[in-house]
Amino acid sequence: MKEQLKEAIMQTIASWDEPDIYVVSLYVYDYDDDPCRPTVTVGYNTESYLNEQLECASDEEEARWNYAFWLQNEDYVFGKDETADTVRQWIINSSFAYCQACDTTPVEYESEITEAFVEMLIDIVRELHESGFIQETFGREIPVLIHELEYYYEIGEQNIRANGIELAEDFARFCGYFD
Repeated sequence: MKEQLKEAIMQTIASWDEPDIYVVSLYVYDYDDDPCRPTVTVGYNTESYLNEQLECASDEEEARWNYAFWLQNEDYVFGKDETADTVRQWIINSSFAYCQACDTTPVEYESEITEAFVEMLIDIVRELHESGFIQETFGREIPVLIHELEYYYEIGEQNIRANGIELAEDFARFCGYFD
């Protein structure tokens, strides 16, 4: 699943042509609020859209880093439709207890599924940077942020691990990582 997801993310990013993209978004959520259906939506934000949002946000930092002020483009969604079964097979093939007969996972494994899904995304983001893909695509390094709707310490920490401190420091600060 990891290679399929990485390839899909790369193809999506490569299709963009906006010159002022400053951040790639990997928005993680549970489809239908089901922890056994982790999903990631790939999108981005631009400096020009950021400038349009400045009057709506409390300050530039909020407009820059708060997903609520971003484009909300959903260029690719992994974990729904044709990729839902891929995620289901990944859960079945993992060490999580999964009951095929009743198509459920015991509650005690639900947070582990989300953690493993996010860890996979962290690895993918690292690989995108290390391979030079982000640099080549955008002409510079930009952060590829793994996030939810709410930001907190762990979101900042996971993005530092994925992107490195240089790219993720401002976002991590916004998440309260340095508080």
